[in-house]
Amino acid sequence: MVFYPVKHAWRHLKASSSAAVVLVGSTAGMTGSMTNGRVAHTVTKGGVIALTKQLAAEGAPHGIRVNCVSPGMIETPASRGDVLADNHPMRRIAEAIPLGRIGRPEEAVRCALFLASDEASYVTGANLVVDGGWSAVLPGAGVLG
Repeated sequence: MVFYPVKHAWRHLKASSSAAVVLVGSTAGMTGSMTNGRVAHTVTKGGVIALTKQLAAEGAPHGIRVNCVSPGMIETPASRGDVLADNHPMRRIAEAIPLGRIGRPEEAVRCALFLASDEASYVTGANLVVDGGWSAVLPGAGVLG
């Protein structure tokens, strides 16, 4: 649930006159997938990206910045056991990522920290994609075949 924490914190954020909210989306919220059935994930992450933009619009007059980090494939214990497993069609995804590798959790975290920091004081409504260039080139399904 993304909406409820923000909803209940909103009045406190408005009272602060300067606040930063960072939501977590996904590249899945920006495009569909031919190799990974993920309807629920795609719909919810797309909603997070849209929520980011709406909250940025509503929060700006109150000094609230709202941004989103949308990671692509990140290597975690869960991804190693699922989409990076030997029997999954996406197991060779790194071959199609322009930077040639799967991301690390700390790389996505650093982007979130930047958006939360004063260094991003003029950034709001942004969806920062952290995917090694995957979404920039939109490889076809045949690349992973």
